[in-house]
Amino acid sequence: MIFRKKTANIWESISDLMTGLMIVFLFVCIGFLYQLKDTVNKYEKVRNSIHQDLIKEFNPEDMARLGARIEEDLRVVFVAPSVFFSVGDNTVNQNFQNVLAEFFPRYVKVLEKYSDDIVEVRIEGNASLEYNGDINSNAAYFYNMKLSQERAFNVLQYVFSLGAMQEKRQWMIDKLRANGASYSKASAQNAAAARCVEISIHRNAEKELESINASQ
Repeated sequence: MIFRKKTANIWESISDLMTGLMIVFLFVCIGFLYQLKDTVNKYEKVRNSIHQDLIKEFNPEDMARLGARIEEDLRVVFVAPSVFFSVGDNTVNQNFQNVLAEFFPRYVKVLEKYSDDIVEVRIEGNASLEYNGDINSNAAYFYNMKLSQERAFNVLQYVFSLGAMQEKRQWMIDKLRANGASYSKASAQNAAAARCVEISIHRNAEKELESINASQ
């Protein structure tokens, strides 16, 4: 009889312990969900704010003249054929120089308001699938990686040289980066459009979201 009573007490204690752990786990989950929701809401709010400010700065007529568009994810994509790079060439042509000279100072003026939220502004060079050899070879990939990096670097170098950007030099050093994507975004249907540069914004909140996802 005593043995049964002790056994019952042990199981009651274990049951109470498990109930307590479940309650703690429930509160941890609720806290995590609130943290995730709050981070996502802040991320979307700032993204929408940046997008709206860019749209205000660059009206449809401006974007048509510049041959560019602003995506919902804040990428700036240059779509006018006159600013595309020639096959195998990394030179920023005169048309693209004119576009950058007008676009970039105004673009940075908008982004400066969000400096604390922005980790980097990435100038990304791209290349087409045109290659004198086997496009599926490592040689093709490495050739186009080098070419796309040179295109991004030359755009970066050009915007640094603009007189209107000299007062923004430190901001550009802190934020601007140049990267190449080889032909990873290329389309066989429109080879010319793949010889381009895009500008994208990368933010602190992205790291927070990655950190939250990693902790799951």
